[in-house]
Amino acid sequence: MAIINKKKTSAEIQSENIARILKSDTDFTTVETYKSIRTNIMFSLPKSEGGKVIAVTSAAPSEGKTTTCINLAITFAQTGAKVILLDCDLRKARTHRYLEMERGEGISNVLCGFVEIDKAIRHIPESNFDVITAGEIPPNPAELLDSSEFENLIMELKNKYDYIFIDTPPVTIVTDAVVMSKYYTGVVVIIKENYTTFDVLDDTMDFLKKADAKIVGVVMLGEENKNKKYGYYRKGKYGYKYGYKYGYKYGYRYGYKYGYNYYYGDEPKPKSKLQGKREEK
Repeated sequence: MAIINKKKTSAEIQSENIARILKSDTDFTTVETYKSIRTNIMFSLPKSEGGKVIAVTSAAPSEGKTTTCINLAITFAQTGAKVILLDCDLRKARTHRYLEMERGEGISNVLCGFVEIDKAIRHIPESNFDVITAGEIPPNPAELLDSSEFENLIMELKNKYDYIFIDTPPVTIVTDAVVMSKYYTGVVVIIKENYTTFDVLDDTMDFLKKADAKIVGVVMLGEENKNKKYGYYRKGKYGYKYGYKYGYKYGYRYGYKYGYNYYYGDEPKPKSKLQGKREEK
């Protein structure tokens, strides 16, 4: 009898990602692994005044950057530090879904002047950290993230928080992660075993290196099985050791029109107030 591998629905994938968020009943090995990654990141960050800005990005979509970003924010908050997470993947926001909260008004609304920063900040009591969701999908994400308004947002948050985690889009798909690099204290790159290819990873490192971003580590997430694998690499080419084979190439098949024949993200609503803001300019 032939075995047919049924493709997972978006609801099933979301449910799995929600289950990966650290909770009180998360297995010991996973919790300790994130604590170890936390320690490595802390020792890798340069000294800086005010809060430290840590970007979590990936080479390609679906590599686990959002769940990792959330889990790192949770782990850092467990030290007693004041932590906030910014969902700056404005095209394909997932943070609010994995935290099981409404998207509401967030980064895009703040940058366009529709809501004050304090009103956009929401607290996650069970994990003791704050979050600002992506907000409405804007027509000009890269321009918003490269604006003086975004700089003012980061400066204000650095005065209030010890650590600011930024969930960015994949580096090789859109420019958003790179245009924000001037604000990063450090960057953590997420890769996935048997998924990320060496050529795409090399491109990612090249883009970040050219932007003078300080890459503090590469986290490798393993396949979902009984022997979960995680890794944190800091030596070798580009300053990292990644000695695994990768054989899966991905295609550009996402929802936000960007360029000629490929997409990334969710389709923006046709009559959002952010579109009107853009047209005014």
